[in-house]
Amino acid sequence: MLAEVRDGGFDLRSGVNAEVKGMGGRRSMSIDSKFACLTYHAIGNEFTQYVISEDQLRNQLEFLSEEGFVVEGFEQLEFRLRANSIFPGKYVLLTVDDGHESALRIADLLEPCGCNATFFPTRDRALGRPGYLRPQEMRELRRRGFSLGTHGTTHRILTAMPEQTCAAELEESKQWLEDVTGEEISYMAAPGGFVNRRVLRLAYSLGYRLIGTCRESVNPVSTLNLPGTLNRVNVRRHFTLADFRRIVENDSGFYLRRRIRSSLLWLPKQILCR
Repeated sequence: MLAEVRDGGFDLRSGVNAEVKGMGGRRSMSIDSKFACLTYHAIGNEFTQYVISEDQLRNQLEFLSEEGFVVEGFEQLEFRLRANSIFPGKYVLLTVDDGHESALRIADLLEPCGCNATFFPTRDRALGRPGYLRPQEMRELRRRGFSLGTHGTTHRILTAMPEQTCAAELEESKQWLEDVTGEEISYMAAPGGFVNRRVLRLAYSLGYRLIGTCRESVNPVSTLNLPGTLNRVNVRRHFTLADFRRIVENDSGFYLRRRIRSSLLWLPKQILCR
């Protein structure tokens, strides 16, 4: 059984045997291991940092497959935590934010590789903005085995909102997606990646169990909680395949550079969010 911790959550720190063999005979992750959570937004020919080409994504998925990575979404991670499962030796989470219409093509590319993912649509974009998934397409993703979570009602920054507005944003997007799917929604990706204690308190009280941030860092297995947060790395158009390898292989130099960059951008972001 998983050990209970504060706020009714669960902790994986009950101990995992590093010598147990995992999937396909590969050595499984020990309790001090780490893994990356990748975030995509769209694929296409638009030359912006968060829109990558189809060839880029295909090459990245082929790399993961050839190297023997197990690629899952939040739903599979939650199952592992609840079952106190051993983690595969090579493990990556994959998420897709915003609900752009190219999400269906991303799903097409994931399936032949045996990869899973969690898709995070934004309510107001789905309700009317051209180029975004509609409810029937979200239900199709769910039928194909992918999980869904919310990405806000309006995509505004949650930490910049008054408490009641923030609570409404979290609750309304959750209720909407539950109406679309006909099932409970337990996952959320914070717009812009911004969370604080208040946002987490409100989200957990509404029943969210896993929350994606955009803190560009790996996720130590020893710190995984339910409810809890996951660090995620935005996959950008200018990243080379060598960059991608460094991300999924948890290269400390890559993540140090990302943290330095994030720190330099932190103050301007705070000013813009006021």
